[in-house]
Amino acid sequence: MEKLRVEITSKITQEDQSETIKRHGQGQMEQIEGGWRFQYDEENKTGNVPVKILLKNGEMVMQRGSVEANDYTMMKFAVGEKKNCRIIAASRIMDLTSLTKKLDFSDENNNILKLTVEYDLFSGLYLIGNYAIKINFYREA
Repeated sequence: MEKLRVEITSKITQEDQSETIKRHGQGQMEQIEGGWRFQYDEENKTGNVPVKILLKNGEMVMQRGSVEANDYTMMKFAVGEKKNCRIIAASRIMDLTSLTKKLDFSDENNNILKLTVEYDLFSGLYLIGNYAIKINFYREA
């Protein structure tokens, strides 16, 4: 696995309010048959959060947080499709649905890999919000 540095920008829009969050992290990546696997620790004020991303065959699965601590988010994305997602926090479970509008991944100059995901998040028929995540993965020597 190769070492990498990560820059994450998330834009969240709920009703008439919008917020942009920027974070950083360190981790590793590997190219697998038909895709990529990323693991990194996202720097956070309350402590680092482990993140795992699998990109394969035009789909993406992202796990953020600790399954062992029963405190995590599991998101699935495929353009134009509804996918089941789950958030577990403080022993409460929230089942949600993502509807992916955009999922782009590029390896521009072999040192920077870029991932963009735009999606709507629903609880039943209720739209929770619109989300856009941009992640830049920088290879480190």
